[in-house]
Amino acid sequence: MDQVIVKNVVTSIIKKGTELTEAINDVLKKNGLTIQQFNVLRILRGRNGKPARLSDVSCLMIHSNSNTTRVIDKLLEKKLVHRQQSKTDRRKIDITITSEGLKLLKQLDQPIKDREAVLVSNLTQNDLVQMMEFLEKL
Repeated sequence: MDQVIVKNVVTSIIKKGTELTEAINDVLKKNGLTIQQFNVLRILRGRNGKPARLSDVSCLMIHSNSNTTRVIDKLLEKKLVHRQQSKTDRRKIDITITSEGLKLLKQLDQPIKDREAVLVSNLTQNDLVQMMEFLEKL
């Protein structure tokens, strides 16, 4: 493989990923959220009321890191999630999204969809499918 092309592709993917993240962050910042907090809220909403453990959330996050506890602490301060000791295992902590968290996500759904649509507006449906196939090969 041509190392120059490989380097350029990797650099372009990283740079474009950063640009896309920043574009989504712009929408979230207006609502007092970071992309990591938004990610946690969406993970919890997807559980349909079923509690999650910290490890469940950590492994599903887009930006998995050791800061998950701190992200959840910030969401607790904002009253967007609830944390309580597990009823089945007292050593574990259950995390659920609050009604305020669900309400905030509902308010963000359309602005995020709109921003995502703008970000991919130069691509056809075929382009998007092909891009997903290429990204999965990585």
